[in-house]
Amino acid sequence: MEDSCLEEAVKWIRDLADGTMGHEVETITTRGIRVAKAHRGFLLCDFIIHNGLLDENENWHVGAIATLVDIIGSIASYSFSTSYKHVTIDFSISYYSTAKDQVEAEVEAKVIGKKDELTSVIVQVRKKENGELIALGKLWMAVARRNARHQASKL
Repeated sequence: MEDSCLEEAVKWIRDLADGTMGHEVETITTRGIRVAKAHRGFLLCDFIIHNGLLDENENWHVGAIATLVDIIGSIASYSFSTSYKHVTIDFSISYYSTAKDQVEAEVEAKVIGKKDELTSVIVQVRKKENGELIALGKLWMAVARRNARHQASKL
């Protein structure tokens, strides 16, 4: 089961990267990403920033970085759990630097803990050239159950 989840996780990234799967925001954000290393609960991807991800100052847009962190973190969580896909229930990100068009980045996602149906993931985004940290994301993921009964908020 572990190997099949890891294979599915890698295929998921490839399909997003080439646009054969996912919504527009996901496919634009992950276009061209490549898996460099993968094992249970760990993904290392190479990514070249393209002009579709730039802000008005020609820097990698912080929203695009956050989207990429969420996607890769979710896929790393899935590769670890051997069950259903996951949804993000808590997300924090810190930005340390930025990057320009055509800069190559590394995105490393690592599962750091699991408790029942919750999984904690850390995602680091670095410039490949010098290892400079661009962003650090921390996520808590929960199993997304099919046909889960929705309970209305009591607020």
